[in-house]
Amino acid sequence: MLLLWIILFSLLGSVGAIGAVAFFLTFQDETQKALIPCLISYASGTLLTAALLGLIPHALEYASAFQVLSTVLIGIILFFLLEKLLIWRHCHDPECNTHGVVGPILLIGDAFHNLIDGVVIAAGFLSSVPIGITVSLSVIAHEIPQEVGDLAILLHSGYSKKRALVLNVLSSLSTIPGAIIAYYALGSLQTVIPYAMAISAASFLYISLADLTPELHSHLNFKSTIQQVILILAGAGTIILLLQLHP
Repeated sequence: MLLLWIILFSLLGSVGAIGAVAFFLTFQDETQKALIPCLISYASGTLLTAALLGLIPHALEYASAFQVLSTVLIGIILFFLLEKLLIWRHCHDPECNTHGVVGPILLIGDAFHNLIDGVVIAAGFLSSVPIGITVSLSVIAHEIPQEVGDLAILLHSGYSKKRALVLNVLSSLSTIPGAIIAYYALGSLQTVIPYAMAISAASFLYISLADLTPELHSHLNFKSTIQQVILILAGAGTIILLLQLHP
């Protein structure tokens, strides 16, 4: 039954996000440009809150503060190195110079990222179903702006809408094997779960603080700042509500 939950939410976290992107493409270009910062703000709030109020406190129930926080630190450094190697990249700007060689590199990086998302979702559910749902919602929230960005980059590089969407779907499906492998690997190694949760928290913190938040600073006017704060709080409030409903 637990494996079914994991597979279901892995599908929602990957293919569901692509479905949302396909719906997003039906909007006019101006509407799309206006919505992306909103999605990023909301995702940033969900990721920060899921890491700080969900994953880390839960990991601390099974391991010491030093062990958990050391793992979070190591995880953040690891994700920094992975991004430097262009294995992991969360760019939402089709003009980004980092993507000079797009196509395969972008799709391989996206598949790797989705594989990690699957591990994160499985680790959450192995801890508890409520934590798993909370983690999955955070994954979905940050997947939507990421997939929008990936799609924009592929379209900018000459891919047709249909081909770009199909390739994004295929790369997103790596969430499922990641989740299944993690379910069996972590299920037989219960002592590893708090460390897996700490690594998951590190990924959420890194994405939010190193990737999403800097993008928000490109909108400096007062109105945009107020809107960003409200949406970050809305994302945080969503996770807090879930945690309160399912303690």
